[in-house]
Amino acid sequence: MNSSNTNKTQKYGMPFKEVGRLLQKEPAEWISLLPSNDNQPPLGSGAKLSPQIMRALLVSLGVPFSAQILAFMNLKGGVGKTTSSITIATRAVQYGFKTCILDLDAQASATLAFGVELKESDSIFYDIWQSPHDEVAGAIVEIEEYLHILPSALENSLLDVSLINPVAQKKAVQGVCDVLRTLGFDVIIIDCPPSLGAAVISTACAADTITIPAGVDAYSFKGIELILDEIKSIRQTFGLGEVDIRILPTKLDRRQNLTQTALNKLTENYKDLLLPISIGASSSFSKALERCETIFASSQKNQAKTDYDLTTQILLGLNKLFK
Repeated sequence: MNSSNTNKTQKYGMPFKEVGRLLQKEPAEWISLLPSNDNQPPLGSGAKLSPQIMRALLVSLGVPFSAQILAFMNLKGGVGKTTSSITIATRAVQYGFKTCILDLDAQASATLAFGVELKESDSIFYDIWQSPHDEVAGAIVEIEEYLHILPSALENSLLDVSLINPVAQKKAVQGVCDVLRTLGFDVIIIDCPPSLGAAVISTACAADTITIPAGVDAYSFKGIELILDEIKSIRQTFGLGEVDIRILPTKLDRRQNLTQTALNKLTENYKDLLLPISIGASSSFSKALERCETIFASSQKNQAKTDYDLTTQILLGLNKLFK
């Protein structure tokens, strides 16, 4: 397992003040739920609970931390797929989930977002999928505690050639994810390329939940239909059952009347798939990326954080706990 040289501090601890808000409890009520060696976390306006302490707290409240594979997929680019992947990954870490991002996009946007720079000797998915038990552990890059990435590079564009065999397509991503699970990862988040290639086909076979980040323009509506049809076709071809699919509206300009009209259309057409959260356009995403981090590294409050927090809760099954 490699380590990123960009940052070794814990950016993604859970802010102390947020815990009480989430649980609707005073500190004295929830601190007593922690193991005796953890029940005196540091206080102060900037204090954060480490992922281990947050995990212990949620375990005491009955959260099972069962392993799951969450894929972010859309054949259309520019819809916030990578932003959703990395933002939800870092929020999952704050909740105490040991998380690995599997970057399959040859553009390597998720990898670059955290400032991960690969050396010539470093491995990516293209290098390891055939021997995951031997190769995965050494290819993972640690961004910080509980947050890791299996990085990408341009060579992942060659997957369409190396994964031409249908049996390989079915098993490649699943095999890597199986090893990640044995390494103790609770959440594996897959950032897919915006094209119907071998990486997307293999991911559609492996994912427990596929989230489709989508805009609300006419082209995006056509894209939703296309990706839904392709996911169904892929899983039928390989003899797999239905997968949990969610649609996440993104990059909304709430000032425009057309936005609400489009959301109404999404609700009408995809009521059972549509997440009850939509992500508004915000400059906070680009500002965070300039610092090689996501919006959850900052203590600043904004609507984008609220939206992605609620989305993360739903995808991780925490929404019933944090009513």
